[in-house]
Amino acid sequence: MKFRISILVGIFLITFLNLYSQDKVVGEYLQQYAQGKMNEVRSALPDLLVEYPNDPGVKLLLAVVLEDADKAVDIYKDIVQKYPESQWADDAYWRLIQYYAIKSDVEKAEYELDNFRKRYPTSDYLTTATDVVRTAKSIATTKSKEASKKITEASITTDVKKEVKSEEKPAETKTIGPITYGLQVGIYSTKQAADTERERFLKQRLRTSIEEKVVEGEKKYAVVIGNYSSMESAEAAKVIIQQQCNCTPLIYKK
Repeated sequence: MKFRISILVGIFLITFLNLYSQDKVVGEYLQQYAQGKMNEVRSALPDLLVEYPNDPGVKLLLAVVLEDADKAVDIYKDIVQKYPESQWADDAYWRLIQYYAIKSDVEKAEYELDNFRKRYPTSDYLTTATDVVRTAKSIATTKSKEASKKITEASITTDVKKEVKSEEKPAETKTIGPITYGLQVGIYSTKQAADTERERFLKQRLRTSIEEKVVEGEKKYAVVIGNYSSMESAEAAKVIIQQQCNCTPLIYKK
């Protein structure tokens, strides 16, 4: 009898240590993702997916490095639905709410936020999620008012002005490399000060880098969050980052 109990205890300890090890590995790779080490994370994923194909933490890791946001959202939903008790479930749910807020789907964001409050009332992400949805709702209202105003102004202008066209020589098309954008959340005179600020955002799992720039003849160090493929994407993400940095980010052209 004692032998059987010992075996059961041993199995329990092995299982517990294995799960702890998995979670620790996932946490370390999420930290690397926040540091902008995308290649390192992507290169590790194939082995992790083979070894832990159904682990919610590994699934979350896959979702955060996907370029296709819609596919990432499907994975977040899968984690929330199938692994609601996982330590990664509220992280996935928060990212889901953030997605709807960025897409300006305020109604869906509010609906999911309400469920988030009920399911994870003590989550570390609850305050940020609430702020993001509130801000998204405010911006949507402001944009609606501005759009109505522009339509009215355009109608008046059309009645009193005539369009004048002139022939111009077509501008030469130049091939340039891909342009990306980030959100500048601070600028410092020393790299040490910039590194300190960068670490603060890395702890929030935000992809953060330090960019050198010259301001009035002096070298400065800008702390920049994100790597967005378009100005529109950066503007949309600005709503989210503004809540997390408690500042007004500037669009930074890389």
